[in-house]
Amino acid sequence: MLALALSGWAMLLSQSAFSAEPPGVDAPHSADISKRNLTPKDFPRWQQLERNVYAYEGLHSADKEGVIVNTVSLIVVTGDGVVVVDGQGDVPQTRLMIENIRKLTDEPVKYVVIASDHIDHVGGNAAFKEAYPNVVFIASPASQKRLAKDPNPPTMLVSEQRSLRLGAAQIEILNLGRAHTGGDLVAWLPRDGVLFLGEVYLRDVFPAMRSAYPTEWLATIRKSVYLGATWYVPGHGFIDDAPTLRRELDEARQALSYVIDEAKRLHAAGFKCESAANCPAADHANWGPYADWALRSSQAPLAIARVYLELDGKLPET
Repeated sequence: MLALALSGWAMLLSQSAFSAEPPGVDAPHSADISKRNLTPKDFPRWQQLERNVYAYEGLHSADKEGVIVNTVSLIVVTGDGVVVVDGQGDVPQTRLMIENIRKLTDEPVKYVVIASDHIDHVGGNAAFKEAYPNVVFIASPASQKRLAKDPNPPTMLVSEQRSLRLGAAQIEILNLGRAHTGGDLVAWLPRDGVLFLGEVYLRDVFPAMRSAYPTEWLATIRKSVYLGATWYVPGHGFIDDAPTLRRELDEARQALSYVIDEAKRLHAAGFKCESAANCPAADHANWGPYADWALRSSQAPLAIARVYLELDGKLPET
């Protein structure tokens, strides 16, 4: 899980317009907002992907170096209510998201799909219940278990697949396998060619594995490619054009594979990594082309520790 540090941003965020800003042609290969000369005042941002389908970018600060990346939500306006896939990290950001949805439509939010149960995606869910008392939260059984003590736990479960037919929209909620959280879901809009992958797809973010299932994560990404989407939408990372997002999904897969292989090398060499806080192996790692990816300093020890657990057969069951 990417740790949350968002206090004090609500005022800055409230000043941002709900409008898209096209990316530069030569945009840097990084999820760090500063690399695109952006600040918190430039968020939230949105982009219309297809008719009535929007990618919404809020903010997330995830490590001690103060690197800020975005948190992406999907908004689908159906004609008979709104479906949101993944919220934002705290109540102020989610309230602002709701305000911006109301600029698009007067339809209520009827469903919130929890693609990732990590705090930066569910921390503001109380705001949905506050604004829409009848809203239904949808999650995998694993995420329901993790969120059992949440004031607004999911009540509709997806073990493998569930179809939402609402207004003009067809949304397939799929459980393609364990990945970043172990309870991961994705949202597939076959008529629109939009596949929202949530934290299955971390674009230009060093593979974050605090609760991941590393090898299964690779398999889940491969399954997603078979759907043949036009839009592959990440849970973190910038929303550029469809071909770029499709190409960089494969790069995210390559990065994940590289990190797993490097952790295996360290394990085979006998370097110790008992936990992220006690991981001498990290000092011997070679992260190659991914050394400068956003959040590497905070996420690399977590990744090594998680791969070690998998190699030692100690990953917990979900």
